[in-house]
Amino acid sequence: MHLGLEPYIPIVLYLSFWSAILLSIFWRPIAGIYYIVPLIPAQTFRDQLAGYPLGASVVTIVLVAVAIGLLSRGQQVFPRMFLRSPLLVYAGFTFISLCYGSMYLHHSLPISFDDPRIGDWRNYIVMLFLAFFVSSSVATAREIKILILLMCVSVLLFDRNFWSTVSDRDFSSYSEDLRTDAGAVGYAGLNGLAAFEAQVSMALMGLAAFERNRLRWLAFVGLAFFSAICLLYSLSRGGYVALLAGWLFLGLVKYRKLLILLIAFGLTWTAIVPHAVVERVFMTNDSGELDHSSETRVALWEDSLDVFRSNPIAGTGYDTYAYMGRVGDYRDTHNIYLKVLVETGIVGTLLFLWLLWRSFWSGFRLFRRARDPFFASLGLALAVWVVCSVAANCFGDRWTYLQVNGFMWVLCGLVARGTQIDEESVPLDPEQGTEALEQTAPSVLLLPAQA
Repeated sequence: MHLGLEPYIPIVLYLSFWSAILLSIFWRPIAGIYYIVPLIPAQTFRDQLAGYPLGASVVTIVLVAVAIGLLSRGQQVFPRMFLRSPLLVYAGFTFISLCYGSMYLHHSLPISFDDPRIGDWRNYIVMLFLAFFVSSSVATAREIKILILLMCVSVLLFDRNFWSTVSDRDFSSYSEDLRTDAGAVGYAGLNGLAAFEAQVSMALMGLAAFERNRLRWLAFVGLAFFSAICLLYSLSRGGYVALLAGWLFLGLVKYRKLLILLIAFGLTWTAIVPHAVVERVFMTNDSGELDHSSETRVALWEDSLDVFRSNPIAGTGYDTYAYMGRVGDYRDTHNIYLKVLVETGIVGTLLFLWLLWRSFWSGFRLFRRARDPFFASLGLALAVWVVCSVAANCFGDRWTYLQVNGFMWVLCGLVARGTQIDEESVPLDPEQGTEALEQTAPSVLLLPAQA
């Protein structure tokens, strides 16, 4: 904020970390969730805690405190929810695959927490299990709204941080120097930042879908537009595709006017966006040849398929491709679906797609069935996030990074709890048939101005 407070941020975050632990155990578990959620996209902020005792595992430790708080109150850590079976099955399968991968790489079994592979697996599963912790900790619709507010504040500060690094740059022509700072997203890079901005921009439009308060609607849409502008200046083609996928989805299921805007944008975009963006997009096929980035992706995809053919059923094991040294010094397949296919085989890919589908359907089902307009918009936000994520992950791993995809699992938990609250809040009178439901359920065809 340029108030001279930067040196004090780490110690404030660290003291808040211990406060969140104590409050989660001895007061209410939701306190830990309130602490974690705003920090999810801000990897560089969380990195400032690494020099303090236990500071390198802030998210995991706070969630352990949340679990202790839940158990001490007789609440379930893994509550019944639409995603419980795929999450637990997938977590168990990936751990078995992790052990198998150690044998494939001729490593010792991953039983030491100093092993980077088990650390990567733990961080991945902790991110997925955010859905459980959020669903168990949230008790009321008001707490859901507080978490949405915290997410919005986090996105605003995140976007402001990135905008401060690019606003004074010259985007009249493309150069690699324009892609040197990923801001608060840290090691996920500019492509990770772009995926986050595409996903969160469309999710905010989903949250605005049934908002009747004009100021809140403008706040959601304004923040969505700011995130889309940040995406534009990230110069990430995968991020652009993700945004267009979400844009098309929202136009088909909710905002009909967005389809008209999408067509208009498609006809005029080269005259609207900075010239560096135009050059970046058309670099994909320059003079009939792929640029270096696209050529590398194709080489990695072809190599991934070669590895898969030799291990089609169970793959080579979770988190193994990074240690093979197959194509130069690249450690990723640059496509999450090929990565899952190579490392976990057909079995793991089917489980992954099951988890992906359940995540989407839990949101879309709430969107279509919710009696409360707020919960309908919450379901739509999750559904469109998954759509954007599906598109973004075609061009790299944007799935396993907490700072890129953590909010999706928070939304999964909120949708699970929102579904329960919505079903319990408006009991139907059997004598009235479906009239009560029709009077309270929002129409999915309403535009924001009509909602």
